[in-house]
Amino acid sequence: MNAIAWILFILGTLLATATGAHSPPMWVPFGGGITLAVVGAMLLRRQRAASAGTGDADAGIRDLPSLRAALHEVTAQTAALAALPPGEPSLREKLDALLLDNLLPVVDARGFLANTHGVEAYAKVFTPLASGERCLNRAWSALADGVPDEATAQLSRAQQHLEAAEKGWPEAS
Repeated sequence: MNAIAWILFILGTLLATATGAHSPPMWVPFGGGITLAVVGAMLLRRQRAASAGTGDADAGIRDLPSLRAALHEVTAQTAALAALPPGEPSLREKLDALLLDNLLPVVDARGFLANTHGVEAYAKVFTPLASGERCLNRAWSALADGVPDEATAQLSRAQQHLEAAEKGWPEAS
C-alpha cells in the first residue's frame, strides 16, 4: 500500500508539472495530476498516522496514559536536575540520559495525542514541550562548553516549559 501511495503521489506530481508547464496549460491532465498527487499524499498521511499511533516498541509508550506519564517523568527529572548545584560532575551524564532515554520516546510517541485529540490539543502540549527541549539542549551545550551556571538557568527554563506542556494536556484523557 505504501508503494502505491508513493507511485500515485509521484506520478500525479510529474503529470501536473508537465501539463501545467505546457504553453498553453493542458487543464484536464493537469487536474488529473493534481488529483493523483492529492490522493497519494492522503494515503501517505493516513499510513504515517497509523504508524505513529503504534508508538515506539522500545520506548514502552503505546497509549495516551503512558505518554502523559512519560511527559510527567521528563518534567520531574528536569526539576531534579535544575535543583542540583551547578558544578555537579554527573550533571551532563544525567542530562544525556534524560534526553535520550526519557524525552526522545515522548517526542517519538507524539502522534498519539494528535491522532486522538487533534492539532489544537497537540499544539498546547508540544509547543511548550519543544521550547523545553531546546532549553535542555542549550543546557547540555552549556555544560559541554564549561558554563555550568548557564546550564542551570536553561534547566530552570526547561522545567517551566515542561510544566506548561503538562498543563496544556487535554482534560478528556
